Amino acid sequence: MTGDAGKAGVVIGPMRLGAGDDGRSIGRLNHAVGARRLHLAALDAVIVRGGEPLSCGLASQAGRPPLLLVVSSADRARSVSVGCERVGGVWWFVRADSGERVVPVDDVESAPAVLAGMLGGPVAGGEGDLR
Repeated sequence: MTGDAGKAGVVIGPMRLGAGDDGRSIGRLNHAVGARRLHLAALDAVIVRGGEPLSCGLASQAGRPPLLLVVSSADRARSVSVGCERVGGVWWFVRADSGERVVPVDDVESAPAVLAGMLGGPVAGGEGDLR
């Protein structure tokens, strides 16, 4: 979902280049909105259309990076705030409280299952717990 076109990265995942588009419009959007917010918006979209029992919402505070608050639909008391950080030249979704890597942004489609596991929900291959 990203390319290495500068410090901020260039988001090209869900917003595919159209015929005749040389990437300038996506580059302008990326510059205007920011790579973090675009990656988190992509994760939000995947969660909303996905099959995991999750709800989410994008939040931001003045002077702080945006976060996606992900809540278990089965148990609203279970939640995790997800940020987006560049680690070793690769953008990752990370837990805001611990910095633990969730999945690289290029693997956004697998993030809902990983997050459901972190929230104690059933996922293929195991389950996790936030306690």
